[in-house]
Amino acid sequence: MKEKLLYLVLVLMMTVPLCAQNQNAADYTIKGQVVDSLSNETVPYATLSIALANAPQKAIKLLACDDDGKFTTTLKQPGTYIMSMQSLGKLPAVKRFTLSEGKKSLNLGKLFMNDDTQQINEVTVVAQKPLVTVEVDKITYSLDDDPEAKTNNALEMFRKVPMITVDGEDKIQLKGSSNYKIYMNGKPSNLLSGENASDVLKSMPASSIKNIEVITDPGSKYDAEGVGGIINIITSKNAMQGYTGTVRANASTLGSFGGGGYVSLKVGNLGLTANYGYNNRNSPWNDSHSERETDEDRLAEGRPTKLIEDGRSKYKGPFQYGYLEASYEIDTLNLISVGANLFRGKSKNLSELDAVLNPLGDEFNSSPIYKFHRNSVSEGTFGSTDLNVDYQHSTSKKDELLTVSYRFSQSPNDSESNTELSDVVNYYLSNEYPKWNINDASTIEHTGQIDYTTPLFNKQTLEAGVKYINRQNKSNTLEQIYNDSTKMWEDHSRDNSQFRHTQHIYSAYLGYLIRLNKFGIKAGVRAEGTSLKAEFARKPDMDFSTNYFDVVPNATLTYQIDMSTQIRLGYNMRIQRPGIWYLNPYINDVDPQNISQGNPNLDSEKSNNVNLNFSKFTQKFSINASLSYTFVNNPIERYSFTADFPVDDPRSQYNGAMWNTYDNIGKKQQVGMFLYGNWSPTTWFRIYMNGGLDYTDLKAPTLDLKKDCVSGRVFAGTQFTLPKDF
Repeated sequence: MKEKLLYLVLVLMMTVPLCAQNQNAADYTIKGQVVDSLSNETVPYATLSIALANAPQKAIKLLACDDDGKFTTTLKQPGTYIMSMQSLGKLPAVKRFTLSEGKKSLNLGKLFMNDDTQQINEVTVVAQKPLVTVEVDKITYSLDDDPEAKTNNALEMFRKVPMITVDGEDKIQLKGSSNYKIYMNGKPSNLLSGENASDVLKSMPASSIKNIEVITDPGSKYDAEGVGGIINIITSKNAMQGYTGTVRANASTLGSFGGGGYVSLKVGNLGLTANYGYNNRNSPWNDSHSERETDEDRLAEGRPTKLIEDGRSKYKGPFQYGYLEASYEIDTLNLISVGANLFRGKSKNLSELDAVLNPLGDEFNSSPIYKFHRNSVSEGTFGSTDLNVDYQHSTSKKDELLTVSYRFSQSPNDSESNTELSDVVNYYLSNEYPKWNINDASTIEHTGQIDYTTPLFNKQTLEAGVKYINRQNKSNTLEQIYNDSTKMWEDHSRDNSQFRHTQHIYSAYLGYLIRLNKFGIKAGVRAEGTSLKAEFARKPDMDFSTNYFDVVPNATLTYQIDMSTQIRLGYNMRIQRPGIWYLNPYINDVDPQNISQGNPNLDSEKSNNVNLNFSKFTQKFSINASLSYTFVNNPIERYSFTADFPVDDPRSQYNGAMWNTYDNIGKKQQVGMFLYGNWSPTTWFRIYMNGGLDYTDLKAPTLDLKKDCVSGRVFAGTQFTLPKDF
């Protein structure tokens, strides 16, 4: 807020003399209509760029026609101008006009554009690309062609991108969902993962980004696992010799603060981009309340009970990050790029919990079965390091490209926590406290990838590639419990407290794209094989391994109704491999009343998705509506039952306790509807909304289980921009 107030004061200081000088000058109005040169039909939503004739590369105004190809705009001073026009399916065109002192209004009449199948040698191209383009598999927002990108940060520009929403707490959603990933230049980025994304984007100047791509139906080129959508940030490459740089600072009323700097330069064939930021977070207390009823509780001799829990938590701590990108053009056909992302932080988390278990229906007239107050303090360090090297080779054949990539990623995550109980009444786990835990964990990943793209015939493209990932996870946990009798800490580390988890993932893909007039077809297939091994240092007989192989198809059909309207029908399969704790056969009996055990025989969950999407993007009104159907024939679900094993089964010692495990059970179906809308009746007022409604049906006949539910979400808001001379 302080930064914005300072910026406002500076703007007012700079604009007051200008206003005093020009307060008697009237605006010059121009209008016209863009039409097709052959059919004389209007060209809706064509992008117009206006520049002074003596500086044609420097646009001073950018606008779009309405749905009838008409436009009206104003200019501040007389002179000779060049207006360039561009629209999908048309060749760029240019109109030169002059505004004089004696004529405040100019009607340019009909301005003609030709189809891109014709050649117009006499036209000089000075046009900029449309802000929003809709392709077969993605929507692209061009920050290069939006003048606001010169002064805004990246998060502010995210608010303008179709299907992306940023709420008042700077949380990002894609199509109303948090099930997405943010890529940078086509690669996963730990720098922009999780809760860190908003903070990093707020400190990243929008001028450092060329395009933002929204990919809601990832094709065969992308990893098949667990991604409902992708936001791909394409960073700018400094094509001009020289350098540019920015510095920034921010603060909040909650005590958070930060700052950083950005620089981009080009010297000869060498390009360099660097960004650094520091932030100190301080969250308010977050309160929580939960209630759980149990029909038959062993702790109450089989009677029904009610558990009530009230808690609160907060976190604080600093973090810093930075990225460095360098590229070298060996020649016009060969490019080497090197990138590094670094993220490091510390955190301190405080939490409190009050819990009480009472007989159901008699909470006020009887003594509690148990109650306690728990206080926990934890501190940790976290972060990531990403290093990548890319080699790109182009040929004399247009759009043919071979890319060879290597990526190294390391994510340390260490923590230490202390937990104590007080006000304890009959709590059966009270002897497990005070507790002291130390965890040393990290993930190391090596990725090698080769991608090849080539045009085949007219408007046809073939893409293929292979990829290998080596992922190594480790976790070492020390758990100690204080013995009040001996006044000493005793080691109570579990058998699974030290483990190594190694994954080898092999994949290959093939994709095909064809454009036929207003139709677009994209189809592909991806094959992924996985080898997994888990090793436990304290108990080697718990080691296990498993293998998976999945073939994942996808297909998309699009129809372009007009320049701004598209219908898309798509099918894709996504997979979800079970995590280490889903597979681990170790019996976790920390709570003897609630036992949990993984299942090493789980298969990959295969989700089949059918999507029907309608999108229309205009200057004043944008809408994206979709209907989706998802079915899973082998969902991974957690289920619980009362343990009743045969007496000769070692697990019979837990008979009568609640047993929790996982299996590929039943069938899952989901029907979802989503609506995104954005209405801007004026340049200073905007109304936007995201909403979704889902129906889910889950059945497991072998376990005689059935469940269905309806869930919904809606987010709406308005944006009011004060006049720049306020």
